[in-house]
Amino acid sequence: MISRVVLTTYVYPTEDEEKVMRALENLFEMDLFEKVGEEKLGDVKRIEFECKGPQARLSLGKIYELLREQEILDAARRVLKEGVTAEGSILFHLNKQAAFAKAVSFSEGGESPLGPIVVEIFPENPDDVDKVIDWLAPETIDGKPIYEVRKPRVPKHEEKEGEEGEEVG
Repeated sequence: MISRVVLTTYVYPTEDEEKVMRALENLFEMDLFEKVGEEKLGDVKRIEFECKGPQARLSLGKIYELLREQEILDAARRVLKEGVTAEGSILFHLNKQAAFAKAVSFSEGGESPLGPIVVEIFPENPDDVDKVIDWLAPETIDGKPIYEVRKPRVPKHEEKEGEEGEEVG
């Protein structure tokens, strides 16, 4: 369903890089991501992370849960649909300060004062964009999903010590 997820964020001089990383960790399974780029743009540092292959869907597990906990599936669905690119990916921005507080808040066009977390999701096939959106933010009635595709779980042999889960079948 998802072949790749790319996260890009900026660390400004007034920010603590550890806190920026914590913001990312609050929304994404960062242990599944690899740092693929880092560059200094004057006083600002741009950092890019990528998760590819079967782990890509798993990397979105936290945001999947938070959209449901915060009951913002309808807003998320609208943002995801508006973020479909001509190439068939899904591009959206998240507020870094909200992420630090373990909340999902979409920023329109990068309106976040300290720069957003830029997320780009690449389906395995560009025609699968709707499947990805339906999985992450399904249609709802009265705020409740009409149908639900289960959140992926880390297979038992890949779990961290002390975590519970079920195997992906």
